[in-house]
This record gives sequence, C-alpha cells and structure tokens, in this order.
Amino acid sequence: MRTHRALLAGAALLLPLAAGCGPDTDASHALENAMRTHITNADHRPVDSVSCSPRIHDTVRGQAAHLHCLVRFTDGTSYTAHATIQNQNSGGTHNLPDTYSWDVPPPPP
Repeated sequence: MRTHRALLAGAALLLPLAAGCGPDTDASHALENAMRTHITNADHRPVDSVSCSPRIHDTVRGQAAHLHCLVRFTDGTSYTAHATIQNQNSGGTHNLPDTYSWDVPPPPP
C-alpha cells in the first residue's frame, strides 16, 4: 500500500508546534492540515475536511503516533486513512519538525 509523506516546511507552523500552545497547534491538527493540502494539491482531489483520532497534542521524542483519519472530499465521497506522525528528534537531534505519512486516497469514482 502506498503512503504519502509530508514534512512541515513553513516556519509559521514550526514555531507554534515547538511551543505547543493554543488549541489549533496540536500534532493532530497539523497532520490534518498537511493531508488536506497535499491531497487537494498533489492528488487533485479537493478535500472538504479531515478528522483524525486519537487527538495527539504533542509527539514523544523519537516515537511515532498512529492515527485513523476520515477524509471527506467536496464531491461527497470519503475514505479512511491510516496515518502516522513521526517525531524525528532523538539522541543528539533537536528541533526537527514532525513528519507525516498516510494511505493514499482511492481513485475518484
């Protein structure tokens, strides 16, 4: 099964994640935004919403969090993806952004 991988690149997203503040800066929310943007732009499937569970506020150093995400497209179809948030910080590395991977969407109907 193919998965997409994404790395947070925007400084505006990195600073709030590092600070861990505010209701919309949690790791789950960042994953949902990455999925929405990537699937809409790279897969050319406009996404209406992404909702992942369980909610993950912060990731644990060097660990991965596994989630299930419901992706709803603007055409009314949807799919469930297995997703992973990987914390890249371990040993001597610090302040690296989380990486994300998820199951690719099925072909459009």
